[in-house]
Amino acid sequence: MSIKTEDIYRCLTEHSADGYILTDLKGEISYCNPAAARFLGRQDNEVIGQKLFAIFDEASLKDKETTAVGASAGVGGTLAPGSNPLAAIAAGGVDKNATPEPSNWKFATAYGKNGVDMTVPVSYLMVTDKDGKEVGSLTVLYIVQSHTVQQAQTEFVSTVSHELRTPLTSIKGFADTILRAGDRLDLAQQRRYIDIIKQQADRLTRLVEDLLAVSRLESKKLQLTVRAIDLREAIQRVTHILSEKARNHKINEVIPPGLPLVWADADRLEQILTNLIDNAIKYSPAETTVTVVARDVPGTPEMVEFSVADQGGGIPQEHLPEIFSKFSRLDNPLTRQTEGTGLGLYITRSLVVALGGQIKVTSVPGCTTFTVQLPAASLEMQAARGRD
Repeated sequence: MSIKTEDIYRCLTEHSADGYILTDLKGEISYCNPAAARFLGRQDNEVIGQKLFAIFDEASLKDKETTAVGASAGVGGTLAPGSNPLAAIAAGGVDKNATPEPSNWKFATAYGKNGVDMTVPVSYLMVTDKDGKEVGSLTVLYIVQSHTVQQAQTEFVSTVSHELRTPLTSIKGFADTILRAGDRLDLAQQRRYIDIIKQQADRLTRLVEDLLAVSRLESKKLQLTVRAIDLREAIQRVTHILSEKARNHKINEVIPPGLPLVWADADRLEQILTNLIDNAIKYSPAETTVTVVARDVPGTPEMVEFSVADQGGGIPQEHLPEIFSKFSRLDNPLTRQTEGTGLGLYITRSLVVALGGQIKVTSVPGCTTFTVQLPAASLEMQAARGRD
């Protein structure tokens, strides 16, 4: 005996980890699968018959235009309780243009039974019959993704709290010491304690700036003003700014004449160069050389490449995939001696990608090299910008 398509889709919805809620034209819920009911903290019979917007915040659920999903004519003018949404959709066919893409997901607020609001990624879709007539709506709750996002947010907050606690503890401790025993401290001790407080305050400032950068990058609110930039001038400007920090190192620049201009945002390019060169200085022993090389990309004239190489201890191969992750820092004596937020390389990679480029790293004992490719500024790009 052949298995009916409806039975397959009923099995899928009943056992799906994500939630499905079907509503009729009056906005009443006619179907709720077990995953959606569990997420809402209710039994399915407590959900069916209720108004959708008694359970979800309407503004957050309908903040974008809904998309039509074809359903079968057999659904009729209303959607009967117990009817299977995916079976109905499958029977009538799905409009390919209506398939929810990740970019069409939105975050909606659901009202939990215990009074606690919950945020979940959703797609809110219009259901139509074979003639294109609207017969209801389907709300898809991406519960698995929601749990992943919540876990990532919890871990992020925990890590940030830990990173903030270290400098704050130092600031508070030395400030308390000055207040309690200031008159018994000589001038040199007072200056040393105040200098430590300033260093830790600077560390806090860098962490906050990095967190703001991460927030702008992940919320897609990063503002870019791209134009043709002389890479030689950008590199020389950054190495000059870092010259005091590099007083115990040598910075060797290898930049051939006639290098194409790079198409980038000047501030973000400087931030990328600063992060990479500063890291090379920090993680290289004194009296070693940091080498910055710029070049054409053989066979790829539309790209310009630069690399930053140090003479440090290298990065173990098994850790290379991790270094561009948030708060990733290697556990070795040199990194323990060097202050950092663990966000620099994550921000660097994100900026490179935002500028249409790519970054890679290679490492052996005694040399780690970061290589960045960015678009070359073509005459067409420059002409187009001139017309803006």
